[in-house]
Order: sequence, then C-alpha cells, then structure tokens
Amino acid sequence: MTSVHPFSVHFPVALLTVAAVLELVAWISGRDEYSRAGWWNQLAGSFGLAAAVLSGLSAEKAARIGADAAEMFGTHQQVAFAASVLFALLLFWRIGARTRIPPNHRLLYLVLFVAGVILLLTGAWYGGELVFRFGVRPTV
Repeated sequence: MTSVHPFSVHFPVALLTVAAVLELVAWISGRDEYSRAGWWNQLAGSFGLAAAVLSGLSAEKAARIGADAAEMFGTHQQVAFAASVLFALLLFWRIGARTRIPPNHRLLYLVLFVAGVILLLTGAWYGGELVFRFGVRPTV
C-alpha cells in the first residue's frame, strides 16, 4: 500500500496558486468575476491542503527518515503547517466577509495570500528534496 500524500499535495499547490493569480487579476482589472473564481479555487485548495496535511501526518508514521534527512523533514513540516494555518485564517476571513474580500483590506489579503503560496511552494520543494535527494518513502 502506498501513501496518498505524494498525490494529494499537487491539488492544493495548483488550486491555491491559481486562486492567488485570479485575485491579483481581479484587483488589477476591477472585475469581480475573477475574484469569484479565485474564491472557488481557494475553497477547493484549502480543503485539499487539509487532506494533504492529514495524509502527510499518516505517511510520516510509515516513513523511514534517516538522520541525514531529519532536519529537512522538520523544516518541511514546519513550513507546511505555517502555510496551512495561514490559508485557514484567510479562508475564515473570507467566509466571515461572505466570500468577498473587503475592499479596504484587499492589499493586505493579497499580500498574505501570496505569502501563503510562497510558503506552500517552499514546503513542496522541501518535500521533493526529501523524496528525490534523500529517498524518503513510506515503508508500508
């Protein structure tokens, strides 16, 4: 049996990156339909991120992590949790605002969202290094 973690991580990375791009396009163009599309990508990406974190925690139990990869694994986990917390906060903020980004907070929201995408991509890079450089894989 293989872990679903390597498969599940791609969806939130793609969906949340597209959400950020759509929100930036909405801000620049002033067209709300891009923001609505960004919302749906954000919603799906946030749920996908939760699934990726849960599958990662499950995969950790079945993985052999050598001493040479332990520090990188810790960094991967910390960055992934930071991204998850940030995206959860952004999701709740948006839900509280009835799925619309408040105009007087749009710049702050976008900066935080882009920071979340950067964290997410950084965590993905560390995960790739763990697999392809250190050979970390579930043993099940």
